[in-house]
Amino acid sequence: MTDRDDRSETRRQIARREQRTAGDRSARLANALMKLSASAIGKLGLVEQVREAVDRARAVTSHVARRRAERALAGALRRENLVALAAKLAKVEETGNAEPRQFQLAEQWRARMLEGGLAAAAGFPGGVAEPLPRLIEQAQREQATGRPPGAARALFRHIAAAMKAQPAVTDEVADDNEAAVDDE
Repeated sequence: MTDRDDRSETRRQIARREQRTAGDRSARLANALMKLSASAIGKLGLVEQVREAVDRARAVTSHVARRRAERALAGALRRENLVALAAKLAKVEETGNAEPRQFQLAEQWRARMLEGGLAAAAGFPGGVAEPLPRLIEQAQREQATGRPPGAARALFRHIAAAMKAQPAVTDEVADDNEAAVDDE
Protein backbone atom coordinates (compact mmCIF):
# COMPACT_ATOMS: atom_id res chain seq x y z
CA MET A 1 0.00 0.00 0.00
CA THR A 2 3.01 2.34 -0.08
CA ASP A 3 2.60 3.14 -3.78
CA ARG A 4 -1.04 4.21 -3.38
CA ASP A 5 -2.95 6.70 -1.30
CA ASP A 6 -6.38 6.18 0.23
CA ARG A 7 -8.13 6.78 -3.14
CA SER A 8 -6.24 3.89 -4.69
CA GLU A 9 -4.23 6.05 -7.10
CA THR A 10 -0.64 5.23 -7.89
CA ARG A 11 2.14 7.74 -7.23
CA ARG A 12 2.40 8.37 -10.94
CA GLN A 13 -1.32 9.15 -11.22
CA ILE A 14 -1.07 11.51 -8.26
CA ALA A 15 1.93 13.28 -9.79
CA ARG A 16 0.21 13.64 -13.15
CA ARG A 17 -2.95 15.02 -11.51
CA GLU A 18 -0.92 17.59 -9.57
CA GLN A 19 0.97 18.59 -12.71
CA ARG A 20 -2.30 18.94 -14.64
CA THR A 21 -3.79 21.06 -11.85
CA ALA A 22 -0.75 23.35 -11.85
CA GLY A 23 -0.99 23.66 -15.64
CA ASP A 24 -4.66 24.57 -15.45
CA ARG A 25 -3.92 27.20 -12.79
CA SER A 26 -1.15 28.80 -14.86
CA ALA A 27 -3.37 28.71 -17.98
CA ARG A 28 -6.16 30.56 -16.13
CA LEU A 29 -3.68 33.17 -14.89
CA ALA A 30 -2.19 33.58 -18.37
CA ASN A 31 -5.68 34.10 -19.80
CA ALA A 32 -6.48 36.70 -17.15
CA LEU A 33 -3.19 38.52 -17.77
CA MET A 34 -3.86 38.62 -21.51
CA LYS A 35 -7.23 40.30 -20.88
CA LEU A 36 -5.97 42.96 -18.45
CA SER A 37 -5.35 46.53 -19.48
CA ALA A 38 -1.78 47.82 -19.67
CA SER A 39 -2.29 50.04 -16.62
CA ALA A 40 -3.58 47.11 -14.56
CA ILE A 41 -0.57 44.99 -15.54
CA GLY A 42 1.67 47.83 -14.38
CA LYS A 43 -0.04 47.77 -10.98
CA LEU A 44 0.77 44.07 -10.54
CA GLY A 45 4.47 44.74 -9.95
CA LEU A 46 5.61 41.72 -11.96
CA VAL A 47 9.19 40.49 -12.11
CA GLU A 48 10.99 41.77 -15.21
CA GLN A 49 11.09 38.37 -16.92
CA VAL A 50 7.38 37.76 -16.39
CA ARG A 51 6.53 41.30 -17.48
CA GLU A 52 8.48 40.79 -20.72
CA ALA A 53 6.69 37.47 -21.34
CA VAL A 54 3.31 39.14 -20.76
CA ASP A 55 4.18 42.03 -23.08
CA ARG A 56 5.41 39.64 -25.79
CA ALA A 57 2.21 37.57 -25.57
CA ARG A 58 -0.06 40.63 -25.58
CA ALA A 59 1.68 42.03 -28.67
CA VAL A 60 0.39 39.14 -30.79
CA THR A 61 -2.82 40.02 -32.65
CA SER A 62 -3.70 36.98 -34.76
CA HIS A 63 -6.22 34.78 -32.93
CA VAL A 64 -4.43 31.45 -33.43
CA ALA A 65 -1.03 32.94 -32.70
CA ARG A 66 -2.47 34.71 -29.64
CA ARG A 67 -3.65 31.35 -28.22
CA ARG A 68 -0.18 29.94 -28.82
CA ALA A 69 1.38 32.97 -27.10
CA GLU A 70 -1.04 32.51 -24.19
CA ARG A 71 0.08 28.89 -23.78
CA ALA A 72 3.73 30.01 -23.88
CA LEU A 73 2.96 32.59 -21.21
CA ALA A 74 1.30 29.89 -19.10
CA GLY A 75 4.50 27.86 -19.38
CA ALA A 76 6.57 30.84 -18.25
CA LEU A 77 4.23 31.42 -15.33
CA ARG A 78 4.74 27.87 -14.04
CA ARG A 79 8.20 28.91 -12.88
CA GLU A 80 6.68 31.65 -10.72
CA ASN A 81 4.70 31.60 -7.47
CA LEU A 82 1.18 31.23 -8.88
CA VAL A 83 -0.60 31.73 -5.56
CA ALA A 84 1.10 35.09 -4.96
CA LEU A 85 0.45 36.19 -8.54
CA ALA A 86 -3.21 35.19 -8.28
CA ALA A 87 -3.52 37.20 -5.05
CA LYS A 88 -1.96 40.27 -6.70
CA LEU A 89 -4.26 39.87 -9.68
CA ALA A 90 -7.35 39.61 -7.47
CA LYS A 91 -6.33 42.72 -5.54
CA VAL A 92 -5.73 44.75 -8.71
CA GLU A 93 -9.07 43.65 -10.19
CA GLU A 94 -10.86 44.50 -6.96
CA THR A 95 -9.40 48.00 -6.65
CA GLY A 96 -9.53 48.65 -10.38
CA ASN A 97 -13.31 48.34 -10.47
CA ALA A 98 -13.83 50.76 -7.61
CA GLU A 99 -11.71 53.63 -8.97
CA PRO A 100 -13.87 54.60 -11.98
CA ARG A 101 -17.00 54.53 -9.83
CA GLN A 102 -15.37 56.82 -7.23
CA PHE A 103 -14.25 59.15 -10.02
CA GLN A 104 -17.76 59.35 -11.48
CA LEU A 105 -19.30 60.02 -8.08
CA ALA A 106 -16.80 62.76 -7.33
CA GLU A 107 -17.52 64.33 -10.73
CA GLN A 108 -21.28 64.22 -10.05
CA TRP A 109 -20.81 65.86 -6.66
CA ARG A 110 -18.62 68.59 -8.15
CA ALA A 111 -21.18 69.35 -10.87
CA ARG A 112 -23.97 69.40 -8.31
CA MET A 113 -22.03 71.75 -6.01
CA LEU A 114 -21.13 74.09 -8.88
CA GLU A 115 -24.81 74.36 -9.84
CA GLY A 116 -26.40 74.41 -6.38
CA GLY A 117 -23.68 75.94 -4.22
CA LEU A 118 -23.65 75.27 -0.49
CA ALA A 119 -27.25 74.04 -0.53
CA ALA A 120 -26.19 71.12 -2.73
CA ALA A 121 -23.20 70.44 -0.49
CA ALA A 122 -25.46 69.85 2.51
CA GLY A 123 -25.93 66.18 1.57
CA PHE A 124 -22.24 65.60 0.84
CA PRO A 125 -20.92 62.60 2.83
CA GLY A 126 -17.71 64.43 3.82
CA GLY A 127 -19.72 67.22 5.42
CA VAL A 128 -19.47 70.94 4.80
CA ALA A 129 -16.06 71.43 6.38
CA GLU A 130 -14.08 74.67 6.14
CA PRO A 131 -12.30 74.39 2.79
CA LEU A 132 -15.40 73.21 0.94
CA PRO A 133 -17.44 76.49 0.96
CA ARG A 134 -14.39 78.47 -0.13
CA LEU A 135 -13.61 75.99 -2.92
CA ILE A 136 -17.21 76.05 -4.17
CA GLU A 137 -17.25 79.85 -4.21
CA GLN A 138 -13.93 80.06 -6.08
CA ALA A 139 -15.01 77.45 -8.64
CA GLN A 140 -18.34 79.21 -9.26
CA ARG A 141 -16.58 82.58 -9.66
CA GLU A 142 -14.06 80.98 -11.99
CA GLN A 143 -16.85 79.41 -14.09
CA ALA A 144 -18.75 82.71 -14.29
CA THR A 145 -15.71 84.67 -15.48
CA GLY A 146 -14.57 82.01 -17.97
CA ARG A 147 -11.17 81.47 -16.39
CA PRO A 148 -9.32 78.15 -16.67
CA PRO A 149 -10.70 75.50 -14.27
CA GLY A 150 -8.01 75.53 -11.55
CA ALA A 151 -10.41 76.02 -8.63
CA ALA A 152 -12.86 73.49 -10.09
CA ARG A 153 -10.04 70.95 -10.19
CA ALA A 154 -9.11 71.77 -6.59
CA LEU A 155 -12.77 71.26 -5.62
CA PHE A 156 -12.76 67.89 -7.40
CA ARG A 157 -9.57 66.80 -5.60
CA HIS A 158 -11.09 67.77 -2.24
CA ILE A 159 -14.31 65.88 -3.00
CA ALA A 160 -12.40 62.79 -4.18
CA ALA A 161 -10.21 62.79 -1.06
CA ALA A 162 -13.23 63.17 1.24
CA MET A 163 -15.05 60.33 -0.53
CA LYS A 164 -12.00 58.08 -0.36
CA ALA A 165 -11.87 58.64 3.39
CA GLN A 166 -15.49 57.45 3.73
CA PRO A 167 -16.00 54.64 1.15
CA ALA A 168 -18.99 52.95 2.83
CA VAL A 169 -20.99 56.18 2.93
CA THR A 170 -20.23 57.04 -0.70
CA ASP A 171 -21.61 53.70 -1.86
CA GLU A 172 -24.89 54.41 -0.09
CA VAL A 173 -25.00 57.91 -1.59
CA ALA A 174 -24.28 56.45 -5.04
CA ASP A 175 -27.22 54.08 -4.70
CA ASP A 176 -29.44 57.00 -3.64
CA ASN A 177 -28.19 59.09 -6.58
CA GLU A 178 -28.90 56.28 -9.05
CA ALA A 179 -32.41 55.87 -7.60
CA ALA A 180 -33.00 59.62 -7.96
CA VAL A 181 -31.83 59.57 -11.57
CA ASP A 182 -34.12 56.61 -12.30
CA ASP A 183 -37.09 58.45 -10.80
CA GLU A 184 -36.57 61.49 -13.08
